Amino acid sequence: MTDRGDARLERPAPALALGVLAAVAGALFCIRMTGPPNWLDNEYRVGASVLDAIRAGNWICPRDALGNADKPPLLTWLAAIASLATGHVTLFTLYLPTALATLGIAGLIFTIGRREWSARAGFLGALAYLLSEVGTKQIASARWDGLFALTVTLTAIAAFDAWRTGRGWLWFWLAAAAATLTKGPLGLLLGGLGLLAAAWEHRSGTPAPLRGRQLPGIAVYLAIVGGWFVLAYLQVGPHLIDNMLGRELLGHAVEHAPARRFTKPVQWFLGNFGPWSVVALAGLVRIWRSPSADDRRRRFERFLFCWFVGGMLIFSVSPHNAARLNYPLIPAAALIAGRELAALAARLADRTLALACAGAIVVMLAIVFVAYHHGKLRDAQVRKTRAMQQLVETVRQSVGEDFPLTYVDAPVALPLLLEHVRPPVSYERAARLLAGDAAAFAVVENVRRLRATLPSHAELYEVATAALDGKPWLRVLANRPRLEQADPTAILLGPLLVRMAAVDLDSAWGDEIAFRPRGPDAAVTLVNTDSAPATIRVRFGGPEASAVERTLAPGESWEMGTSPSARR
Repeated sequence: MTDRGDARLERPAPALALGVLAAVAGALFCIRMTGPPNWLDNEYRVGASVLDAIRAGNWICPRDALGNADKPPLLTWLAAIASLATGHVTLFTLYLPTALATLGIAGLIFTIGRREWSARAGFLGALAYLLSEVGTKQIASARWDGLFALTVTLTAIAAFDAWRTGRGWLWFWLAAAAATLTKGPLGLLLGGLGLLAAAWEHRSGTPAPLRGRQLPGIAVYLAIVGGWFVLAYLQVGPHLIDNMLGRELLGHAVEHAPARRFTKPVQWFLGNFGPWSVVALAGLVRIWRSPSADDRRRRFERFLFCWFVGGMLIFSVSPHNAARLNYPLIPAAALIAGRELAALAARLADRTLALACAGAIVVMLAIVFVAYHHGKLRDAQVRKTRAMQQLVETVRQSVGEDFPLTYVDAPVALPLLLEHVRPPVSYERAARLLAGDAAAFAVVENVRRLRATLPSHAELYEVATAALDGKPWLRVLANRPRLEQADPTAILLGPLLVRMAAVDLDSAWGDEIAFRPRGPDAAVTLVNTDSAPATIRVRFGGPEASAVERTLAPGESWEMGTSPSARR
């Protein structure tokens, strides 16, 4: 290794290095944001959770478009704050938390690499992190893995510092709490794996035992995580345990045979972090075979080794090991790769290295631009998203985004583009709705199946269409010839059949529905069409009106309105 005292290794200056990293991250984010949109990956799930928080007020345990609450809420909270600032849920507000997390990880890699090794090592490691498929995908993603990678990295760095100094365990447990509120208790495990290096040091005859007080940090961790879980359980009930602990945590642990794809995580790492993954693997071999003689450097090397290799072993054995699950391990690999790259470039002059880095940045940005601005145009989810956006624009211009549409087999992302969440209904229920005397409008993909369930006398009109590859894909079918406001209008909201006259549907979130009267004869009738009782809260008369709760038995109706006869 080159001597740390070499002045070249202390460049670039921190401000310049962080500025370059921020510019690269910003360029990647802009390229991704200006590329063709996709609401059909995980965007519809997080987007619905954000709407559930900011519209329905379910901040403790927001539910997604499928009605699930199977992930902790930190990502939703951050995206909701961004959405409140802009007034709308958009791809920008959904991606912003992960974009900032990616930039934060790059900043941490530079800062820690500079502190433990050299400015060159930190900068090259952070740049490699951004100029990889991991960084490119993560910087514009509505999944939990990017934010999870940041919180795990913070947890791991706090763990190393506490191990080294015997102080600061509270920061470790606070970071672990943030990781747990992002994606569950796995964050505590991944962030603490590096501490296995203490046992490695002991076996090497250079013991460095864990020191310091743990109980205050554990108490804070349990208070934060346990406190949130209790509040969430009080709101959601047993459904929380069934989804979050049963289906999500235990379900993934037993969904397949252990180690059935043992080599996949390593293969994905080699590809997703390539070409820097090869450099990182060389660094891992060097750490194993030729550890540093300096105690602090050796312990940091071994800490990174245990963090990365231990995590890879966990995901290799795990039945659920998608490629993105590796993301919390990549910062460790980037730090190791940065050190190796700095050693390889030790003889290069600053100007030569700067030109090489600039060339790598230009080439990678060009590749990302072509991939996301041209390659993604053929993606099926992107093409469907564009078709849905055209349909949404038609609805907005004709009747507004709060128009009472009933969704049958349309993608669950479609209502989200109109900034509401409405569960789909069966073909049979939609057919009965369209066969009624009230105006009804349903969004359908399989028109033939819907028509097969209609009575022979029912007449349908196609009032709006979303085309895919030049052919009709989604249709708005109605029992009226035009897409326009009509009285009375009927809609299906979960188990409820709602009939409205001179009333606008203001919002419908979970078990609460809000109506806004348009005249003195406004009236609403709600009928429980399910075989089980349904408890609902109704707000009639605008935002200032108080909500009234009522449980409807199967088949029972509830009428309300502005006229005296309707107030029952």
